[in-house]
Amino acid sequence: MPTEQENRMMLPGNSSEGLLQYDDRITLNNEVHSRPFITINSPSRCTNIAMLHDSGSLNEEWSHIKSLCQQSGLTISDQPENHLILDFTNFRLKWERHTEFSSYTFIRSGTGKSPFKNNALEVVPDKWLNSLPGRMIVGVHISVIDSVSEEYHCPEELLEIFGTQNIVGSIVSDGGAGIWTDFRLHEDSFSRILVKNINMKERQTGRLLQRLWEIENYRLLALLSLPLANTVGEKTREIEAKLAQNVSKMSDVHDAKTEQRLLEGITKLAAQVEKLSADTSFRFNASKAYYSLVLNRAKNIKEQKIDGIQRISTFMDRRLSPAMRTVESMGKRIAILSQRVNRASNLLQTRINITLQAQNKELLRSMNQRAKLQLRLQQTVEGLSVVAISYYALGIINLIAEAVVKFWPLLEPSLITAVMVPIVVIFVFLSIRRIHKKINKI
Repeated sequence: MPTEQENRMMLPGNSSEGLLQYDDRITLNNEVHSRPFITINSPSRCTNIAMLHDSGSLNEEWSHIKSLCQQSGLTISDQPENHLILDFTNFRLKWERHTEFSSYTFIRSGTGKSPFKNNALEVVPDKWLNSLPGRMIVGVHISVIDSVSEEYHCPEELLEIFGTQNIVGSIVSDGGAGIWTDFRLHEDSFSRILVKNINMKERQTGRLLQRLWEIENYRLLALLSLPLANTVGEKTREIEAKLAQNVSKMSDVHDAKTEQRLLEGITKLAAQVEKLSADTSFRFNASKAYYSLVLNRAKNIKEQKIDGIQRISTFMDRRLSPAMRTVESMGKRIAILSQRVNRASNLLQTRINITLQAQNKELLRSMNQRAKLQLRLQQTVEGLSVVAISYYALGIINLIAEAVVKFWPLLEPSLITAVMVPIVVIFVFLSIRRIHKKINKI
């Protein structure tokens, strides 16, 4: 990390200290220049390949590009970057690294006998090309035909080029070019886009082609979540069925043990739903972001309709939008299912709490009855204690009276004992009461 002194920017004039700069100020400022457009001549052949990163790292991709440079006598920095434009002898390479994928765009000037023969990859070393890090998700050939007229390809020519009559296309860039594609993978596992340059400059052509291969890249990346949505749909249906069964049992359950078993089952369903949400949230949100980029790029090319041919934006709306709505609805379905499971869990937990409160109330009532019984028993014991203590006390007094009579014959021991009975009983009773009062105060 740069030191504070290195981050200080000297100002003109009499300032000697300078302003302290934010650490990443230069990086943030240069971000808008990180992926410049490339100029493309007409005619040209371009091939764009998008490779998913998987476990591949930036260093691995950079080393792979560096090995290609060494074969051609070019030198690049040892410090990896996120984008690169290289000019080889017979082709140019534009490389960009994104969050989930890296794109390799090969540009070759001129054209062959037909738009998609002798493509740009024919001049790239096969061994290097076949060992690109990651897995290919997108492969598209783009052929740029130079033309000074506004005559567009007839259906027969398009059928010969693409091998199908299901073509989409439009006039783009304010009438600067015509584009046609079928969005199909051909025998070489690459899709095809034909561009007829009417009056575009090199920079305009580069911007148009950048948007076209970005549409193809983001279209496929947006669809990555569709298989996951279908798989998750089956698991969601299973959870919904189990949840419905548990909820239907709740009305017929009246004992605590069964309620606890139902709560355990619903808790397991809640854990499964949360796992589904964790496994799908990133992919679904990424698809949403990629789809918005597709719509944005389709808007940027400024399409105008060609009679008898469907526009690219219309094709996307009819073919891509339903898939994206499926993904979006599945995300909402998981969120709603999570809410349902939580409501069922809260409802059952409330029932269990009510049952526990009723049990606690009954227990308190039983304890209160036992306390009353203990109080009565205690009062009975106290009465017996007064009698017992008084009896033993009077016995002692009688012994003392018998001894005294020997010295004073006028006294009768039984009379003395009888006189002392009420006095002893009252004294014992008051003493015990006093002792209990002191204990209660503690």
